[in-house]
Amino acid sequence: MNKSIRIYVVDDNRLLREGLVSMLEEIPEFVIAGSAETGSEAIKQIQDTKPDVAVIDIGLPDKDGLEVTQSLHHTCPSVRVIILGMPDLTDQIMACIEAGASGYMLKSASFDTLVETIRSAHRGEAFCSPQMANSLFSRIAELAGNKASHTDTTLTTRELEIINKVALGMSNKEVATACFIEVQTVKNHIHNILDKLQLHNRLEAVEYAREKNLLNGKH
Repeated sequence: MNKSIRIYVVDDNRLLREGLVSMLEEIPEFVIAGSAETGSEAIKQIQDTKPDVAVIDIGLPDKDGLEVTQSLHHTCPSVRVIILGMPDLTDQIMACIEAGASGYMLKSASFDTLVETIRSAHRGEAFCSPQMANSLFSRIAELAGNKASHTDTTLTTRELEIINKVALGMSNKEVATACFIEVQTVKNHIHNILDKLQLHNRLEAVEYAREKNLLNGKH
């Protein structure tokens, strides 16, 4: 008899979340350890329940899937994370992998693919579809061919404003409110900052800004 796999599901869409939980429960070796609709709730409960695999939507209302993955990678490294995301987001896929995700699966994939991805993650195997693998290799080749120091990289006025607010400890929602822009726009700016500076996360971006004396006042 196969050993059971304890799964935690994170999705802010209640219908999809409950539907996914219901379908996963039908798989003999799967046991649902819990579910959540926000990243903050998920981090806390996953730290408490220690599931084998966490299936996390990339687009959450507070902390996105990348931030949740980064947190879990440090606090619960034994939990295998599978990100559910959208196509044509190669940089996002790379960021998730660098953050510690075991797999990145498109929301348009079949349920059978998700089941096999969960099983693969539980075995300690990374998963990425052939289509995404091609995109990743192309992106890696592009980065390798364009290696350059980011010391001369110039951030835009808006990017500097964003990184200063992030340095103050503001969440994406708080930054959006302060700058009178949408949360997704904040995420896009942060993504562009990380891509431009060839950094992995917000903390590295803040440290870079601090080293370059780009921060205003006390941070």
